[in-house]
Amino acid sequence: MNRLKWSNSMLRNWLYTYRIHIIAWSVFIIWETVMVVYFIGMLGTFGNYAIHYTINITLFYTYALLIEKATAFPNEAVWKVPLVVILTILTYLGIVTGVDILLNTYTNILPGKLPGLKIRITKVLYRGSFFLLFSTGYYFLKRFIKEKAEKSRIEKQRFQMLIDKEKMDKELAMSKNAFMKAQINPHLLFNTFEFVHQKLNTYSPEDAKVMLYLSDMMRFAANTQHNEGYVYLSEEISQCENLIGLHRITQGAIYIELASGPDLGEIKLIPLVLLTILENMFKHGNLNDIENKATIDVYTFDGKLHIESRNLPRLIKSNVGFGSGMDNIRNRLKYAYQQNAEMNAGIDEEGFYTLSINISLNALITESEDKKTEQTMHV
Repeated sequence: MNRLKWSNSMLRNWLYTYRIHIIAWSVFIIWETVMVVYFIGMLGTFGNYAIHYTINITLFYTYALLIEKATAFPNEAVWKVPLVVILTILTYLGIVTGVDILLNTYTNILPGKLPGLKIRITKVLYRGSFFLLFSTGYYFLKRFIKEKAEKSRIEKQRFQMLIDKEKMDKELAMSKNAFMKAQINPHLLFNTFEFVHQKLNTYSPEDAKVMLYLSDMMRFAANTQHNEGYVYLSEEISQCENLIGLHRITQGAIYIELASGPDLGEIKLIPLVLLTILENMFKHGNLNDIENKATIDVYTFDGKLHIESRNLPRLIKSNVGFGSGMDNIRNRLKYAYQQNAEMNAGIDEEGFYTLSINISLNALITESEDKKTEQTMHV
């Protein structure tokens, strides 16, 4: 039952797809039959019509397909098209002549005796040329429709490109406007921080330090947006020290040590690596145990930059952003440095959460490289 429904559905789809062809051939066959009856006064058998129109319709579409293949390469069409015409006519002549002989010999589909060979060949050649002419017109019609559709597609694509360009121009204008606002807003924010700091410093110098830390961190964040994706490692270390100082003021005694080597001033790194590690410590680490201080060490050794952290985890884990910060660092390091960066994290045998990042110094951007690039551009 399902197979029958599928077959009916396929037939309906086929009839709908080729409905114009079916209607055109039906009208042509009816018109030609009426003309033959009107002028000759004789109606052929159904079998005669069915067989010969099947051959003629096959000739029509086959020749159109062959012409399309022959003209695919314009340089070769000069000899391919005549060859296709000659071979098609000869094939059609042979098939029709052979079919007529078989039908006349073994069936009653063709009434009466066949005319002479010369007359039969002349009629077949005329009939074949007739359908080849219409097939050629069909080929040029298909080609015209195809070229028109292609031109329409190109025009739509060009129109869409113009729309996209206009949209990009608007977005660029909006970005420039936002950039100008971004230049103004930080100045207003920093001026406000300075004003609040001066006011607080009169009454509570300790609280005034909060504004200094915040102002410095906000300035770092604002500059990070315009530095092509890299920051000086020494600057981010300074911001880590500000963040530690800020937490000590707001949370009281916390025990965390940040140590860095003396040769980090020229190294540039993707931003927020150290700050994310430090933030992860504040969220998920136990920083109140003086006997087991948290540590962050940043140094270079054996041709690599090493970032190592160690802290006791909290007994009650925080579910806020747990693990997402470390995954973010791992993905960013992989994107920026590929196989030149390695990151490992986990709980060691003593119950400390440890993290280790190793990056080849050859993959890092240094100040000296920036200067070389600038000199090359100037030259």
